[in-house]
Amino acid sequence: MEATGVRLLALARVRGWSMYPLLRHGQWVVVEGITYRFRPPRRGDVVMACLGGREVLKLLAALPGDRVAVDGGRVWVNGAPLELTGAQGEGPPGEPLPPHHYFLLSLAADVGVDSRQQGTVGQDGLLGRACLVLWPPRLLL
Repeated sequence: MEATGVRLLALARVRGWSMYPLLRHGQWVVVEGITYRFRPPRRGDVVMACLGGREVLKLLAALPGDRVAVDGGRVWVNGAPLELTGAQGEGPPGEPLPPHHYFLLSLAADVGVDSRQQGTVGQDGLLGRACLVLWPPRLLL
């Protein structure tokens, strides 16, 4: 990413293909840091976060207190499979996420690094919410 420490608004350039097909390499994304001052992060948000010492754009897949199970790269949240990871059926019981910790996922797991390898991200590691693909023009959510 080419953005650092989102305060209000920032532009981030997507580097790599870990969020394909939602985000593509080279796109410019608007990231805002205001929303989480008024409401907590939500499952399904695309966030900019500090993960493994790098700023990345990832899908927020699980919230504090959610039970997350990872088996062979497949992910279940609260016993339900996350289809984008190839998980099917009822999963193992999993471990609850600690308070103020989030589980982040790449959409293209074969080329991305996420919470499956790096662990959860604390709330202070969430830098902002991606809200719009600026260039080329395309709405994000």
